[in-house]
Amino acid sequence: MMKKIIYLVSITWIMLLSSCSDVLDITPTDRYPDPAVWQDENLLKMFVNEQYSGICTKDNYYKIMYFGDDIFSKYNEGGCDLIRENILTADNVGSLNNILHVWDNSYKFIHNINVFFKNIEGSPIDESVKKELIAEMKFIRAYIYAKLIWAYGGVPIIEEAFDINSDWSQIKRNSWDECVTYIVKNLDEVIADLPDRPSERNRASGNAARALKSRVLLYDASILNNPSNDKQKWQRAADAAAALFDKGYTLATDYQKMFLDVNCSEFIFAKEFSETYYCQLTFYIGTAGNSGLALAVPSLNIVDAYETIDGEIPVTNSELGTINPKSMYDSSNPYVNRDPRFYASIYYNGADFMDRKIETYKGGYDVTNQDATMTGYYIRKFIEEDKGISQTRHYTGPFPLFRLSEMYLNYAEAQYHLGNEDLAREYINKIRGREGVKMPPVTATGEELLNKIYHERMIELAFEGHRYFDVRRWKIAEKTETTHIMGQEIIKNDDGTFTYNRHPLTQDSRKNEWKDAFYRLPIAFSEIQRSNNSLEQNSGYEIK
Repeated sequence: MMKKIIYLVSITWIMLLSSCSDVLDITPTDRYPDPAVWQDENLLKMFVNEQYSGICTKDNYYKIMYFGDDIFSKYNEGGCDLIRENILTADNVGSLNNILHVWDNSYKFIHNINVFFKNIEGSPIDESVKKELIAEMKFIRAYIYAKLIWAYGGVPIIEEAFDINSDWSQIKRNSWDECVTYIVKNLDEVIADLPDRPSERNRASGNAARALKSRVLLYDASILNNPSNDKQKWQRAADAAAALFDKGYTLATDYQKMFLDVNCSEFIFAKEFSETYYCQLTFYIGTAGNSGLALAVPSLNIVDAYETIDGEIPVTNSELGTINPKSMYDSSNPYVNRDPRFYASIYYNGADFMDRKIETYKGGYDVTNQDATMTGYYIRKFIEEDKGISQTRHYTGPFPLFRLSEMYLNYAEAQYHLGNEDLAREYINKIRGREGVKMPPVTATGEELLNKIYHERMIELAFEGHRYFDVRRWKIAEKTETTHIMGQEIIKNDDGTFTYNRHPLTQDSRKNEWKDAFYRLPIAFSEIQRSNNSLEQNSGYEIK
């Protein structure tokens, strides 16, 4: 962000949205001079389209999953070892790339958005189109700032189009509360100016803004950012989630298929991929036996967390393999009688896959090459089984950014903290009791209920990019991030039965080196220098 260069107003020909070809019918070029952009409606739309990459680039939508304790990646994808092994510093944070370490990339897009707002009012395009584009840019800006504060805490709010003459020594970080107020103000304006549902897929809408507002205010109310437990913050979070309950969304009844359905009834805002605008999600997480890379595989920790159908967590300590005697768990046949979401989300040894069975036992078909899982499991969620897995097979399904289940979970958590436990249980049980899941209702009270809310969020939103932020805003990362990520070696016995041996996949630094500083990312030391030390570093990352 702070590099002293002039950011030219340019547009690389990247079709960010699958609908671009419908609304833009012009000859692609490499760069447009300012006057051409602001005078031409199609060029302006293209400029706005490009800024959607500020929310996330196409192959990074799903890579945020790599940083949770529910995933293991043996290739240090995105620099996840720094998080996984608790060795993050201000000097090495740049190795996180822009999947989680979003500072530099975000401010480049904020610059583009500021250029837009500097020029848009004088544009001669149709006023209704202008109003819509302005609202879309406010949504993108709000989303970018939300990602920044979730990672770093308070950040500088910059509304000028900075250039080579900008005085970087005056750059200061705004407080967390100032940033939240700014984000919510932008989102409220989007809600007022955009229809509830977009006319074209992948675009901002009033409901997408409501959903982002819900998550922003939930994070704002959580203990990391609300240590005094201000009940007004929890009320705002509850109200924001509830604002989506009467907008026509319904819970999906097929948990596996909904992640392949662009028309899913509970998706509020999803990134849709196609053969012309695709990512390689299937290839990256696919089974090694079918030419997948298995860059991200489920940890044994999350496998242990999927309840048995009686509503009990089967293994209460993944490191020790402690079995809950109240559950229906059978250690010799561990995959029977589990939450239906387990079967929809995870490939396990013996699971059906296309025309065969998954083999993750030693010597089995799915563990015989260098890309094989180290945990004994593969991700099933998002896999389009009918299309196969290969480097040239493009993922064309949706990736959900906001869905109704998250809003129910947000609401339940907020109501718990407001003392309304009946409402909290009601909305958790809407998720658990829907068709296709039908898990027993939660009846817990007090702290046990709060833990059930945490657990339900881990299971329902598995591999969707929430876990890293959730354990931090709850301030339980000092426990979850100091527990080894576990894998499992499966041995096939001569009689056809299997023996399951669990083992840690992380280094001892994960258990021994936790610091509360890790609840936030550091600002890269190079950025501190570039600002002439006007940017204040997050506590615990100062260079001594």
